[in-house]
Amino acid sequence: MPRLFAVFDLETNGFHGASVLSASSIVFTDEGRIVDFFNRFYYPEERPDRRTEAVHGLSLERVGALRAEEEYPAHFLDDWTSLALFWEQWNPEGIAVHNLPFDTGFLPGTVVRRQRWWCSMRGLTDLCRLPGGNPAGGLWKWPRLREASRTAEALYLPSPALTRTEGTVGPHLSHYGLSDCFELYGLVLRVLGGSPALVCFAPSAAPSRFRPPMRGRYPIPYPRRDAFVRERLRYAARIADAAAMPERRDILERLAAGEESSPF
Repeated sequence: MPRLFAVFDLETNGFHGASVLSASSIVFTDEGRIVDFFNRFYYPEERPDRRTEAVHGLSLERVGALRAEEEYPAHFLDDWTSLALFWEQWNPEGIAVHNLPFDTGFLPGTVVRRQRWWCSMRGLTDLCRLPGGNPAGGLWKWPRLREASRTAEALYLPSPALTRTEGTVGPHLSHYGLSDCFELYGLVLRVLGGSPALVCFAPSAAPSRFRPPMRGRYPIPYPRRDAFVRERLRYAARIADAAAMPERRDILERLAAGEESSPF
């Protein structure tokens, strides 16, 4: 029986106390087969933060266009239970997050306490051995996701399934939650295959840092399906193809082409 794992990433409207703009998670087997993925986009409760928008590119117009795959609540605070149910449905052995304290800080404590977690940033610090130190007083710098991935790619051979899936999905898209999840999926599989003792899933012992954002009023513009949006819809379609989900792939490809709306 294959073992199931998950990876998780958020894009947000700022630091803790701000809104979640996208929530992404991929569930996969220890052999490298993707079985399902969660990828939703949300309007912020508060006014958009232009500084963080300049990093991830999720303007209100783009969020509106990226929400076209299916119907769900406009705000993450009204939909976090869908993410929790996604994980409960698949019941992975653990969920890998690159910066665990940051991402889980946007989840209600009840969600965090139900799962087992592994922080790849802290868990692979000694493997990457990047000079510079870290805030916890360690000798090595905490690696960024790309730095940890490059280290694992240099040290460990991918499984045949991972090689096929990476060929299907293609190049990484920076600051796109689903693409960051896919990169983390490859990182976890390589480390599990080469140094499995480094991947230690455990319940979160830290107190909840969750603070709901303050609700505000602002105008919602009409969705804009520009090249940025189309590129991300096509990327999600390739993830659906890798997961053997042809109906979902076709919906995403049609949305990317601007042919029709989702039937949901």
